[in-house]
Amino acid sequence: MTTPPARLISCDEAGFTGPRMLDDDQPVFAYTAIDLTAEEAAAIVAATRQKYRVQAPELKAQGLRRRDNWSEIALDLAGQLEGRALIMVCDKRLNLGGKAFEYLFEPVLQAKNSLFYRHNLHRFVMHGLHAALYKTGERPHQVAEELQAFMRSFNPEDAPKLFAVSQAPDESSVVLNCVLRFARGYAGIIAAEAQALQPGQSLTGKWTLDLTTTALFSLTLQGFGLRYPQIELLCDDSKPLKDMAHIFDTWIGRSDRPDITDGRRATPIGMNLAGPMRFGSSLEHPTIQIADVLSGASADFTKRKGAPEFAAFGPWLDRHLHPNHLLPDAEVIDTSQLEPRVNLAVLRELARRADLGADPLAGMDDFYAATIRRFRSPAARVRNPGRRERRRR
Repeated sequence: MTTPPARLISCDEAGFTGPRMLDDDQPVFAYTAIDLTAEEAAAIVAATRQKYRVQAPELKAQGLRRRDNWSEIALDLAGQLEGRALIMVCDKRLNLGGKAFEYLFEPVLQAKNSLFYRHNLHRFVMHGLHAALYKTGERPHQVAEELQAFMRSFNPEDAPKLFAVSQAPDESSVVLNCVLRFARGYAGIIAAEAQALQPGQSLTGKWTLDLTTTALFSLTLQGFGLRYPQIELLCDDSKPLKDMAHIFDTWIGRSDRPDITDGRRATPIGMNLAGPMRFGSSLEHPTIQIADVLSGASADFTKRKGAPEFAAFGPWLDRHLHPNHLLPDAEVIDTSQLEPRVNLAVLRELARRADLGADPLAGMDDFYAATIRRFRSPAARVRNPGRRERRRR
């Protein structure tokens, strides 16, 4: 039996600002991978340009946005990619909260990290920090910029507003307070790991807050790489991807499918790259043009949910959105529910141990189990009237 040719997977983004995740005009990042041959893409692009009388030499979301029929063009193009596109959409400030957990908590908890991932502590911290950015008297960007600066330098002097905000009584500020106490208490452990993550230390460290590489890993290793025996990867010119290309190249000629776990379930990852990932311009590659348009439309829909002109794009995006997408979910920090309530108690306990310089992991299995039993008891439900109040609404 002859081996089928490698499938061409082409990728491009919208909303790239490098590690600066806080730009006002680019709050959403979208990255699209499409499964089209160069010939198929060229035919689609040519037909689209003719149908909508696009005079520009290529299809680009940035230019098409100036047209009154931008959403119509995007939806038409998307309809021709049914089942042949995967899209990562990420709220950048929510991702910043996720990076805070990864850089501040992971070095301390790594010996038993599956326990915390299994109970979704990482998602609770991420969403709690995200909420704190919007519930303070300060500009969200000012607080978020300090958090980003603190994550880069691990110098508390870079984040004076954070420590003031963390004293507010609402639960998201309590989360922020616990995160800062945890970081101070275990600064030595965190700093040792952080040396490899600070910009200037390595190419990997330089792009630690960028989403491009993370998105491409998801779209390939947990996407098209699992669908086909072999793929060829073509990406729009991207400095962070070029700096990280050596990591992707380790998947050249591989057919294994190792499992990874989030603490709850194991899922396979893998891709068999036909050769090193290639880079090109959208002007020369119609497949990249289509990925660019779909990324732009996905970012616009996410930023402007409820806008009537993009209403029809939502169902298509839902069908092609990668499971690893990163968008706010209020239920993750709704402490009227059991899991968020337990995670708030666990976070308080970790902060308490950090204040004392105590072992962060000793007996945490038992602490989780005891806290779950306590909050499941009838007495705990009586003490948490917010749960019943929400049901009345």
